[in-house]
Amino acid sequence: MRRLPQRPDLDQLRRQARELQRRSKPLTLSAAQLALARDYGFPSWARLKAEVERRRASQPALPKRGREPSAEIRTWQGMRDWSAELLEKRTGRKVEAWNRLIERRRFQNEEALRGWLAEQGVTGYGQMLLVWERFGYPDFLTAGADDLIGRQYADRIHLRPILDATLAALPGIGQVAVVQARKTYVSLVSKRRTFAVVQATTKNRVDLGLRLRDQPPGGRLKSGKGVGNGSMTVALPLASPADLDDEALGWLKRAYDENA
Repeated sequence: MRRLPQRPDLDQLRRQARELQRRSKPLTLSAAQLALARDYGFPSWARLKAEVERRRASQPALPKRGREPSAEIRTWQGMRDWSAELLEKRTGRKVEAWNRLIERRRFQNEEALRGWLAEQGVTGYGQMLLVWERFGYPDFLTAGADDLIGRQYADRIHLRPILDATLAALPGIGQVAVVQARKTYVSLVSKRRTFAVVQATTKNRVDLGLRLRDQPPGGRLKSGKGVGNGSMTVALPLASPADLDDEALGWLKRAYDENA
């Protein structure tokens, strides 16, 4: 049975139901919604919807971008909203308009859709978003930030203070646009792109992945291979918050400056 995230999103659940309907024709939408609700442990779609609305009403809203001086932790829903804004800004079309175009062309697989989107000039986050809209979102994308981070440190709780110390240091680093909780790591993103990641790589070590130009591994800096999203060039191993010293913060500040 699937677990409902702490901050569930009704639109996301509706998309999951539509995707289930597409995969299970001639299943009706109402039947797909019922099946999804039962998969989450609820006897009906109405009961699932009521629980979503109850949880949303009982939790404070996420802060809006630009209202805080440093950074905010975003869920994947926040990432989706940001990607949708970027897509519209770059193409002049909203996600819904792109979805209609894609639906009419009846792409059979992700590769075909990605190729067509690239021809239309849609790349990066916008392309990723539209592929997920058409073929479904991975299950972990519906989890809240707290839930995702909790899973990362569930069996290594003693390492969580390293992440907390890194996030606490961000106001002194720069105007970090967003902190993205992903499945196995946390991304630190400037207004331009990801400049660092925090990953609990082993039960005894957190790696601070850094995106640095012309900086080979050496000294405290190790290879960034296997850390984060693949774009980190080096990584700084941290065994405790004390390892996040002036030198480490200097590397983090340089990564921000080079990618801001």
